[in-house]
Amino acid sequence: MNLKLKQNYKAYLLIGYAFLLLIHFVFKDHIYPISTLFYSFPIPIIIIIGSLIILLHIRKKVHFYCLFITLLGLVFYWLSNFYYVQIDKTIPLNTSKILYWNVAKKPQLPLDIIIEQTKEHQPKVLAFVEAKYITQNDLDILKKVLPDYTFKDLYAHMLVGVKGKINSAKIYAQKKSHEAYLINATINNKTVNFIVVDIYAYPFVNKKPALDSIIDVAKTHNASFIVGDFNTPYESVHFLNYHKNYTSFHTYNNGFTATWPLGIPLMEIDHIWLSNKYSPVSLEKEYHSESDHALLIAEYKNQL
Repeated sequence: MNLKLKQNYKAYLLIGYAFLLLIHFVFKDHIYPISTLFYSFPIPIIIIIGSLIILLHIRKKVHFYCLFITLLGLVFYWLSNFYYVQIDKTIPLNTSKILYWNVAKKPQLPLDIIIEQTKEHQPKVLAFVEAKYITQNDLDILKKVLPDYTFKDLYAHMLVGVKGKINSAKIYAQKKSHEAYLINATINNKTVNFIVVDIYAYPFVNKKPALDSIIDVAKTHNASFIVGDFNTPYESVHFLNYHKNYTSFHTYNNGFTATWPLGIPLMEIDHIWLSNKYSPVSLEKEYHSESDHALLIAEYKNQL
C-alpha cells in the first residue's frame, strides 16, 4: 500500500490541486467548514503551489502543458482582478477622506504616523482597530496636536476620531465572532453614522453570521460607510449583500489590492465600504513597520 501511494503521489497532488481550484472558484465560502480552505488558500498561494507541482510533471507533456496553461490563467486572473492602475489622476472638487489602520496590537500607538498622516490628508474620520495599548497620555497628545478632532477610545481595542463631534458609540458583538461599533457623529454640522469592524481571525469560524449582522446594522441605521478588518477576502460570497447598498474601494486602488501582510500582495482583508449615496474616488495604501497591515486612505465625492 505504501509503495502504491509513493508511485501515485503525483496524481494525488493533481487531484488535491484541482480540488483547491474548485473550492476557490466554485464552492468559495458558501459552505462551512469548506470555507476555511477558501480563506486559507488565496490566489497567490494557489499559484505558488501550482508552480511547485508543475516541476514534478516536466517529463509528462500533457500534464505539464495543462498545468502551465492553468497557471497562466491564474496569473492573468489575479492581475486583472487584484491589481489596478488609476490613469485619471484628476481629483474632483468637494471630496472627503477616511483614514483607517489596523495597528496590530503593538505595545505603543504609532502617534507620529497617525499625526503626520492626519495633518497631510485632513480626513473627516479616522478609525483604528487592534489598538490595544491606548493610554490617556496618547489621547491627550492627539487632543493637543489635533484640536479640530474628537477622539474616543472604544471597548474592543478600537480608536475613532472625527473632525467634529462624536455623539454616541454603540457596540454590536458576538462571542468568538466579531465586534462592530456604530458611531454617530456630527461633521460639518451634519449628522452621520458609520461602522468600525473587527472580525476575528480564527480560521475555523463561520464568517457568514458576522458579515450578515454587520450589513443589517448598516442598513438599519443608514451608515455612510463600513470600515475595518473583516479578515475575509473580497471574493467572499457573503459580501454580495453589501454590493446592494455599498460600493467597495477595491477597484479604486493604485497597485495591488491586498492589505496584508507587510506589503506582500497576499490577502485583501481590510475593507472600506461606502454608501451608494457617495462616489469613491481613490484608495491610497501605505505600509509602516509598526503594523503588518496597510494604512488606508479612502477619498470620495460629496463632503460629509
